[in-house]
Amino acid sequence: MDDPSVDPDLLAGNLRDIECANRWFGGCARVAREVFKRRAGSLLDVGCGSADVARSLVREARRRGRELDVVCLDVSEKVLAIARARSGGEPSIRFVCADAMELPFPNAAFDVVTCNLTLHHFDPPEAVRALREMRRVARFTPLVCDLRRSMLALAATRLFASLFARNPLTKHDAPLSARRAYTPGEAAELARAAGWRAPTVRRSSFARMVLSDEASGSADG
Repeated sequence: MDDPSVDPDLLAGNLRDIECANRWFGGCARVAREVFKRRAGSLLDVGCGSADVARSLVREARRRGRELDVVCLDVSEKVLAIARARSGGEPSIRFVCADAMELPFPNAAFDVVTCNLTLHHFDPPEAVRALREMRRVARFTPLVCDLRRSMLALAATRLFASLFARNPLTKHDAPLSARRAYTPGEAAELARAAGWRAPTVRRSSFARMVLSDEASGSADG
């Protein structure tokens, strides 16, 4: 998936599989709970993939009678082309091609910054740089939802890839992602190294975790 020369059709199929995983295993719902708890009106989605999380958040905001403006960011123009096509001209979503380690936005430009199933693509020094940038541009908090490394996660991703995936990229990348994922302790340590004031990791079902900065304040109070 990280290979810039990847075939666009294979990439599209891989992103479709990730959408299914997010839908079946609660990835979108998990992020939505955290976003709307903070009453966010603007959001940056780093490593947006097909923009399935962004579309889900915009729909949920409208269901609640609210508006949510989302910027979907990815380093790959191929990925963004797929995301644009699947978003169908949704006016609340716009797209930016940029590096997560050098976000082209001013400080506190967004209420919340999300990053779903992307952190494990970075080695530790890159992860620290990306987390530092997410913290810089987030007014309330970054929300990083990712796999948490464990034998259970590896077994589950192998099962998903063998039983449900037909795409060769998914079959290769799903177990690799589980092996490259960080543990909750490692994720919190990376966030502290990136300057987060009080990084908190919440374990969730299906071998996932949500990393946030709980000293950053929220819109609840």
